[in-house]
Amino acid sequence: MAGELPQHSEAKVHTPRARSIREVVFGVNDGLVSITGIIVGVTASRLSSHQIIIAGLAAVIAAAVSMALGQYLSTVAQNEYFMAERRREYQEVEDIPDEERREVETIFRDQGFTHAEVNILTNRVTADRDRWVDFMMKEELGILMDSLDSPWSSSLVMGVAVVAGAVPPILPYLLIHNTQVAEKWAIVLAVIVAFGLGALKAKVAKSTWWKSGMQFLLVTAAAVVVGVAGGTLLGRIFG
Repeated sequence: MAGELPQHSEAKVHTPRARSIREVVFGVNDGLVSITGIIVGVTASRLSSHQIIIAGLAAVIAAAVSMALGQYLSTVAQNEYFMAERRREYQEVEDIPDEERREVETIFRDQGFTHAEVNILTNRVTADRDRWVDFMMKEELGILMDSLDSPWSSSLVMGVAVVAGAVPPILPYLLIHNTQVAEKWAIVLAVIVAFGLGALKAKVAKSTWWKSGMQFLLVTAAAVVVGVAGGTLLGRIFG
């Protein structure tokens, strides 16, 4: 209807819930893959159960802290970029309003509105500077201001997710003294969790669940193969 601003369904993917799911999936997968690779690697090097647990827990701490700090810094950088672009848009609206107005008209015209509708919508958008800037941020730059995340909460979610992903490969070593048996259970649990994580990602991305599950599973399997090969080689060199 003329006079109403167009709504974009794409904005749904930028909701805080969707971003949190993305961070959780990424963090859990990182913790799962990296710790699985490390834990089976040190097992293959024939370390004792006690040494394997210490190495695994140290790797979990390092991975969680590293990923959390990386998430914090990337979120800060993203927010700073968004705010810088917003300030630039305000400056352009102030300095070159005619040119910015023509850009608004072009956007509406490209969306298929009639000449009369373009005039009505453009007048409404440009009547309020804040609305004008928000419109340009979204339609011209593809930036939604609700994409501004809290660096602290994002880093916390990432750190916790990494720790959660590390639980499946480490848990068997805490419960089973025989390292060979514990290793088998660690691999089984890691594979199950990896496939489930891929299926969860597919649900969020609306893709094929079993294909996504297999992708995650294959990545974890690759980590296991590399970990076993590296651990065996190091065990022979330094054993």
